[in-house]
Amino acid sequence: MKKLIKTLVGYLFLYCGDSLTNRSTDRRLPKSHAFDHTLNQASVYVPTDRRSWLQTVIYTSGGILANTLMATPASATDPRTALIKPIADARKVLQNLLDKWETSVVDCTYADVPRDLLEQKNKELLLEKASTYALFDKSVSVITCKTSNKKIRDYLGRTGVGPLVGLDKNLRKAIELLDDPDRLDEFIQASENLQQALSKADSLSYTAGVADFTAVNNFDKDNVNRVLESNNQLAETKRAIADAVKYLDQILSILEV
Repeated sequence: MKKLIKTLVGYLFLYCGDSLTNRSTDRRLPKSHAFDHTLNQASVYVPTDRRSWLQTVIYTSGGILANTLMATPASATDPRTALIKPIADARKVLQNLLDKWETSVVDCTYADVPRDLLEQKNKELLLEKASTYALFDKSVSVITCKTSNKKIRDYLGRTGVGPLVGLDKNLRKAIELLDDPDRLDEFIQASENLQQALSKADSLSYTAGVADFTAVNNFDKDNVNRVLESNNQLAETKRAIADAVKYLDQILSILEV
């Protein structure tokens, strides 16, 4: 690009200088050397005087320059940035999960009938409430919750979509950015620690969805904090994800040096 611009400037300088000195620019080649060839019965004209030749060069070079500038945005992606971005995206997704942990692991979209209303002595009241608009009167229902591992699994890429899918492959590609052997060892160790943390989070989150009491039994919405504090599977999953974020920070720090 720079070479092309310098060439154009040089031609313009010669042209301007020639105009100022009023020198003749008609330097036609002898007829025997004229560049007039026949290609598919079409005559290709190549100007031999300086002014016409310079105009042709400017028009041609201008077209090349315009095409080059138009193509630049599509081809200007820095290879280093392209390799680091998916790793940074994975880190961002996991941090987002930690920031929204409670709403991600607790589903409070259930409505239960109060237990005392189900007692035999309240049978008539229960029938009365149940007959309202052929549905149970929601004003006497109680909002309850269950723990859920669905969003955790989604964030971890278990559904086959998201930045964490193919993360190990992206880490292997990123190795080519490292020249320092010491940094390479740090990168490999951090990558191994990251994979262990993600595997742990994957295993624990799966167990939390199928074995935890609160995943299959409803609890009162007011007890959400107590349930989360006592749920070892979810608590361990959260710690494993926090570790994964820590190792991703180490990896990004190494790559961005």
